[in-house]
Amino acid sequence: MQSENKHDKYEEVLKTFSIHKASLLAIRVLGVLVIVLGIPFILLHINKFSTYFSNFNMLSFLKDGALFLLFIIIGIVLHELIHGLTWVLFVKERFRAIRFGIMWEYLTPYCHCNVPLRVKHYIVGALMPAIILGVVPTIYAFFSGNIILFWLGIYFTVAASGDFLITYLLKDENSNSYVVDHDSLPGCTVYRLKSDL
Repeated sequence: MQSENKHDKYEEVLKTFSIHKASLLAIRVLGVLVIVLGIPFILLHINKFSTYFSNFNMLSFLKDGALFLLFIIIGIVLHELIHGLTWVLFVKERFRAIRFGIMWEYLTPYCHCNVPLRVKHYIVGALMPAIILGVVPTIYAFFSGNIILFWLGIYFTVAASGDFLITYLLKDENSNSYVVDHDSLPGCTVYRLKSDL
């Protein structure tokens, strides 16, 4: 997409949402995952839970809690890196096109691609952290019985709620239209080729 003539050839459509809306979706996703996966996981691996709580001691609990928190912090960084590492595959500017930061008002980290991506490429990059950090670990842990990994997978699936929301907003767009991240709001601007309208 040539920036100098984008206004002649493309229609701009804003696709943004509020942090509040993403938070409400996260609560719903968490509820669904706990019911659909969490309860069956506990029932399937009830012996592991029984062993853990029958041998419960505060030191082990604090150690597990600290480990869980450490993995969450590392995972938050990895989440944004995975966005960036995926998007660089689709732009000629490579890492020069990627910007990382934090929305301090909400303490929310972000990764922006500063150049246009096709909708299909944008969606791949948007969903990749949920797949790598959320879906895959959850499925593996469901069958292996790894309790910490399972709940980390659930957490990182829920943490991708904003990514699910933006993917939903783009679902009816032409896969070859272009997308640019919004500078200050969660979401993006879609550039639809006028000849496709």
